[in-house]
Amino acid sequence: MSKLPFPDTTEGVFKAWALERASQRKGGLSPRSLASYHSLWAGWTEFLLTHGLLGWNDAKSSDVRAYLEALSPRGQARGMLHVSTVTQRRYYRVLKKIYAFAAVQEWVADNPVDAGASVSPTEQMDSLVFHAIDWEALLQAVPPPQDPPPQDQPWLEVRDQAILRLMMQCALTVAELAGLDIGDVQHPRLGSARGVGELWPAGEAEIGHASEAVMLDLNGARKAQDRRIVLPEDASAAVLAWLTVRATLPLPQDAGTPLFVSRKKAGRLTPRALFHLANRHVSSTLGPRYPHTVLAHAGPMTLRNSCIVRWLDDGLPDSDILARAGLREAQALLRLRKHVQPGQAPVSN
Repeated sequence: MSKLPFPDTTEGVFKAWALERASQRKGGLSPRSLASYHSLWAGWTEFLLTHGLLGWNDAKSSDVRAYLEALSPRGQARGMLHVSTVTQRRYYRVLKKIYAFAAVQEWVADNPVDAGASVSPTEQMDSLVFHAIDWEALLQAVPPPQDPPPQDQPWLEVRDQAILRLMMQCALTVAELAGLDIGDVQHPRLGSARGVGELWPAGEAEIGHASEAVMLDLNGARKAQDRRIVLPEDASAAVLAWLTVRATLPLPQDAGTPLFVSRKKAGRLTPRALFHLANRHVSSTLGPRYPHTVLAHAGPMTLRNSCIVRWLDDGLPDSDILARAGLREAQALLRLRKHVQPGQAPVSN
């Protein structure tokens, strides 16, 4: 059987697969299914483009997993934290079939939609949530921020510590972290007279302002995601420490440039990079306590869910939690309430 020529566009990939399905005696797609699968494929390729990942034929297992975890609920389901595992599994199956076809055509060396990308059918709607003892260990494993940071501290460490605190103490999503610009950070030490993005040394800040909390302006596809949050003390200090270090790097410093940058291209961090950052922290801290299979997929969503449960532990009103997390309806908290242990939240939250 002769192989098809490599398609010029991602649209060509889908059309070739759909035609192959149509040629099968029992494999044809109804117009409704065809439209649904086409939308799914378009969403996947748009995800790759938006997040600066490689082309569709260079995608890795971790890219697929990041995409499945980043899927946003639609319509009436928008009050949920993320889509159901049923939806994730459906997306997984379709992508796996398309890539299997591409592998037969020798357009890809391996199918990236493998076990590592899979949302296990045993995973429940209540995603992994760490209990208070493990959560305290995760928080304690992030060194306390120093302002200014030690001169011999690698800038990646300062960056990662700020990101981890925003994941763990503010429940920021992958999209919110990747989308943050310098101009989204509000603090008196970000001097306007000296240019946006320049951080005044702590001693030059106005009296009484040096210890003020950092605020972040966040936005997203839904109205509830557009909000300003006030950071806890350690998270504020970590962000200021990162800004201090970032100002020494050969990077643009204006308001419209990414707050957190990658090591290689100094561009925005990808979902894959953020997942690996969170997973490394979880695995290195809690690895001896859990089987590898349990922690393999513990990433930003796990930290977000655990942070929200800590807020519930602390007895914060639902309205406050929804506002902090960028959620619209209290129903979004229902599946997390089973993990609540009142009075168990660490003081550092």
